[in-house]
Amino acid sequence: MEYAEPDFDPPYRVLVLVASTDGWYGATAEERDAATDELGRILREAEDSGARMLASFDDDLFLTGQPAPLPYTIFVLYDVDDLAVVVRLVHRLRMSDTARYLRLEARVGRPLFVLGR
Repeated sequence: MEYAEPDFDPPYRVLVLVASTDGWYGATAEERDAATDELGRILREAEDSGARMLASFDDDLFLTGQPAPLPYTIFVLYDVDDLAVVVRLVHRLRMSDTARYLRLEARVGRPLFVLGR
């Protein structure tokens, strides 16, 4: 079977994954509020820098405690024209006190080719 070689042209599809850390579970309510407020600011800054949010998903309805075996509970899907936006988003959390409570990872891919979008 022949497969067309995928291109790597913008827009890039980016999945941002977020999970709580041990620090989250030992944090006070005030620290958790500050961490979630900061996460919201970081994600909005990415949008202000050109990330276009396509969807968000919070998998906390049927889970308590640290996520496992799927190690994330927050998922945000973006299209971006410049991957530097994603690098800044990751670095922004890395340099924040919020990194004591939440971890973040970004995956770059493409729309699922069998769906054509």
